[in-house]
Amino acid sequence: MYIGLFDALPLLRDPMLLVVISLFSFLPVIFIFVFADQASAVQSLIGAIVLTFSFTGLFASQSVYFNKQWFRFQDMFVASRVSPASYALGLSLSGLVVALPGVVVAMVLLLLSKSATAAGVLLLLGTSVLLWIGLVFVGFAIGATTKNARRANSIPQVLSIALGFLPPVYYPLERLHDIPIAQAVAMLIPTTHAAQLAKYYFGLISIPAWQVWVGWIYLLSFAALMGFLASRRAHWVDP
Repeated sequence: MYIGLFDALPLLRDPMLLVVISLFSFLPVIFIFVFADQASAVQSLIGAIVLTFSFTGLFASQSVYFNKQWFRFQDMFVASRVSPASYALGLSLSGLVVALPGVVVAMVLLLLSKSATAAGVLLLLGTSVLLWIGLVFVGFAIGATTKNARRANSIPQVLSIALGFLPPVYYPLERLHDIPIAQAVAMLIPTTHAAQLAKYYFGLISIPAWQVWVGWIYLLSFAALMGFLASRRAHWVDP
């Protein structure tokens, strides 16, 4: 908790920057709300929540890099009793603090749309948190392994586009039915499964039961695999 608050302190001191970053995921929602119907707008709100959690996990890589290579804060944590898992979780919590305003706004809009249920909200948060855990490990591995400031800043941005704006997160997966290759590629992306499960539990789409199980197994496997790779590739102490 203290690591998260410490990392979020610069943004908390600048409320306007906090609003801009927290609402970054909601820019496509505005266009979809204006140019599409209400069902599409509700789907885009769910996608915005999923991507908000995703971005907070990915962009933890920047904090990991700068704390390790520039400010040397990580050396103090290594010398203390802080574990790598606690450190990564703390940095990710700072991202959740920053993203909290946007998530609250989306939740309020979903409740006003009268399509949200208690079970749907809990399962939406469950899929988002599970995806967030996997991408936390990805961000930690990127920040701990790179030694170039440009890569630490550019890689999360490229991944955020590849994981967030290109797959069917804001828009329905059915739009890709006429392009089988694109649909197959989309099903390999974890944000697609998180968004599909969330839309399914909100009653916005209908998918077979086996796809629901595949989605949960995929997200669990993704989180476990990224955790394993981060533990093997990310160096808590430089050799």
